[in-house]
Amino acid sequence: MTPQEINEILVGMVDTVAAHLLPNGKREGKSWCAGSVAGEPGQSLRLCLSGARVGVWSDFSSGDKGGDLLDLWQQSRGLSFVDTLKEAKDFAGISDTPEMFTPKRTKGKPQKPQCVKPKDDVAAWFEGRAIFPRSLDAYKVGQQGSVIVFPFFSPDGELELVKFRDLSAEGEGKKKIWSNNDPEYHLFGWQAIDDNTREVVICEGEIDALSWFQQSIPALSIPQGGGGGDKQIVWIENDYDRLQRFETIYISMDMDRTGQEAIEPIISRLGVDRCKVVDLGEYKDANEAHCDGMTLKNYLATAKTKDPEELKRLTNHHDEIMDEFENHHLVGIRLPWVKTHHTIRLRPAEISVWAGINSHGKSISLSHVVVDAVAQGAKACIASMEMKPRKLGRKMYQQVCGHEKPDQKEAGQIVEFLGDNVWLFEAYGTAKADRVIEVFSYARKRYGVQMFVVDSLAKCGYGEDDYNGQKAFVDRLMEFAGKNNVHVLLVVHMRKREDENKIPGKMDIKGTGAISDMVDNAFVWWRNKPKEEKGIATTEADAILNCVKQRDTGEEPMVGLFFHKASCQFLDNQEDGPKQYIYTGG
Repeated sequence: MTPQEINEILVGMVDTVAAHLLPNGKREGKSWCAGSVAGEPGQSLRLCLSGARVGVWSDFSSGDKGGDLLDLWQQSRGLSFVDTLKEAKDFAGISDTPEMFTPKRTKGKPQKPQCVKPKDDVAAWFEGRAIFPRSLDAYKVGQQGSVIVFPFFSPDGELELVKFRDLSAEGEGKKKIWSNNDPEYHLFGWQAIDDNTREVVICEGEIDALSWFQQSIPALSIPQGGGGGDKQIVWIENDYDRLQRFETIYISMDMDRTGQEAIEPIISRLGVDRCKVVDLGEYKDANEAHCDGMTLKNYLATAKTKDPEELKRLTNHHDEIMDEFENHHLVGIRLPWVKTHHTIRLRPAEISVWAGINSHGKSISLSHVVVDAVAQGAKACIASMEMKPRKLGRKMYQQVCGHEKPDQKEAGQIVEFLGDNVWLFEAYGTAKADRVIEVFSYARKRYGVQMFVVDSLAKCGYGEDDYNGQKAFVDRLMEFAGKNNVHVLLVVHMRKREDENKIPGKMDIKGTGAISDMVDNAFVWWRNKPKEEKGIATTEADAILNCVKQRDTGEEPMVGLFFHKASCQFLDNQEDGPKQYIYTGG
């Protein structure tokens, strides 16, 4: 929760908060009165308990104190703003971090670099950019010969990333920059941010952060440079909790195309309501404006929030529209099977139904889809209310290695492969639909997950005949997928049939017919039991993937596949071997 959201909750219980913070005060009409923020009896401090100004207070004895309930909490308790948020949340019973399984990190720590404070030519280089020792000290910038050292720290103060810039190798606009291998990414400059700061600038480079700070404006820098896409903003996962305390976050990227492309992904994860975009006009970046004598604070005054995402000119999407002509068939996550590569895609901002008769293999096939999606660079979150992690994990481990049981070396490779890429929403039995959406939203914002699986609709708290409830949940999943540009796969059951020997169709999907009408795609999985009953080897497929709806293209292929028992994979052809998603030495 943002500070504003926490304050709104406190306003809803303002009488309780007033008595807690100012126990020796008393109510007089619409106000709670006390002598000062220390809480002694008196009339100088007045806290409004109702009306348009509820939750606002002023201390008339000092003349310079006042604000919202968080301000009152901070001043009456003598805490930093960070500790104020923690204490206020505990008091209000706010727990805004869902419990999720978090993979153990295996990344090593960089060695602490041996360096000194910038001096001589390096200090002169910074002075040429109007950056002086006060800022360099605050950000712990160091020097190794002609090399500048920029340290990046984790929330607990551990050194996680070190960037180096060799000034002696620069010339004709070229830079020589490198960092330690396999780092854990964090924003640069947390050591310079005071715990009482409620606003911060996030900019594109370390020099820009130092420039903002040189003008007494707290600033952090992204570790990987500009550009769009989830891979450029992995730092959000690691700094998400620390960023929650800021009421306003100013996004000041470079004014070139690459820098501007980075803005939208950052804002969508940190919150449109509290992020303001800084326009530097004719200047490329903050340091250029700073060196030219501009007052950077003026740019903050003119920073704007983004327009509502629903309000856009059609021609704003010109590049996407033109790209649609060229690359439409390449957009989205492929299914594991070559037969489907040119006809089926799991596209962003869409929802698909994955249906099948009980024991026909729909969950096993879907876990194979997830494994293959990871191989394509996607992250997935699975809400499996019907299968415990050990059972689901066993199938996925087999599918990753391509055979029945991985050895210890392969198991380590599987952990590396799945790692931060597959997440679980762990709830067994019937999970409340609201909680599913809540945790999915957190996983998207915090970890950049692109594919979400709900297994199954029957376990989301709705009765079999609660068609309105089912329809409302599917509608919310569609809204979530569209808003976050992700794909959602919803597992549903089929209506009971006397004969399982016929391939089901769209009308056999269980529940309200509105489900298949609403979703973008619908797939029905069927196990060829007649072949199994014959007990003889045939060329018939072991399973059928029946695409009964695909809104985007209108193509509805029916694909025959073959089951490889040892790997739990479905294959394109009977003679094919299973895929190996890790190197097994074979």
